[in-house]
Amino acid sequence: MSTKGALVKREAKAAIKKHAKKAVKHAAKKTAKKSDPKKSAKKAANQKAERVTGTAVIYATDYGLMTAFHHMQRASVVISLMEKGTGEDLRDLLERGVKLYRKAIEREEENKFVLRAIGVLRAAEHLSLAGLYSARQKHKQKVASPAPAWLEKFIAEADRRLEKIEHAERGKGTDLFPVTVELLRQAEDSDHDAQLAYELAMAADALCFALENGL
Repeated sequence: MSTKGALVKREAKAAIKKHAKKAVKHAAKKTAKKSDPKKSAKKAANQKAERVTGTAVIYATDYGLMTAFHHMQRASVVISLMEKGTGEDLRDLLERGVKLYRKAIEREEENKFVLRAIGVLRAAEHLSLAGLYSARQKHKQKVASPAPAWLEKFIAEADRRLEKIEHAERGKGTDLFPVTVELLRQAEDSDHDAQLAYELAMAADALCFALENGL
């Protein structure tokens, strides 16, 4: 090998060795930085806070409002099919739900308005379907309904929930408590029509949910 070739080889070896040392040093420094217990704990706490806060915000301002919005629109469409001069109580319930929805939009930081809006609007949707179903019974399918055992349990559970909040302080939902109780009674009396019983029970469940959240 020529003198020039040997010199190039030595310089290449030295360069590789030098860069290898730098790489090891850099990796060690990076590992030490990562393994700093104080920084790691702080970073983990921040990430956890971001996840928790983010989830709460997303639920209240996105999923919650979206759910209320869809119940509102479905109830509105079904109610629009009813004859004029009918379903005034149902239209009033829908309007109350719309007002709660507007409050939820204006005061996004308060989940209570979102939850109340969901309950009232979901009840309006189920009651509107019950009304439309009753008016259009000739179109129902002539098939056997499933066993009613699950619905009986559902109604019994709703009864227990209502007992817990019977004497709770309420805002503008005072008149809706007896309505909820009456809907459950009607659902129990509708055992001859499984679909009507289902809609009434679901409406009662929805109003119970709104009442549980301070309506």
